[in-house]
Amino acid sequence: DEAANTLRTLPLDKAFHFYREIGQPLGVTAKSLGEFATVLKGIDPSSAKLHVERGDFEGWFKMLGDKSLTGQVAALRGKNISPEELRAKLSSAVNLRVDELQKIAESR
Repeated sequence: DEAANTLRTLPLDKAFHFYREIGQPLGVTAKSLGEFATVLKGIDPSSAKLHVERGDFEGWFKMLGDKSLTGQVAALRGKNISPEELRAKLSSAVNLRVDELQKIAESR
């Protein structure tokens, strides 16, 4: 049930809204972890860097109840890596986690 809960689709007010910079929304939203994984691949890498450095992704993953992903993203903060590499590492972590959660949810 915990896995299914983490994968649930949220109402728009709880969705993750991506920004280019503070006050500059990209107009891209993710209402579930699966949608987040898909959207993340196509967003500007500088947006991913902004949200990692501000702790925005961590906060959203924590709200979803995913301590594992929250910790993985926290470990990326403050690293001296390019925005492209950061987005790739983040995308990989999120995709692996979605797959893992789906397998858990399906086994119940």
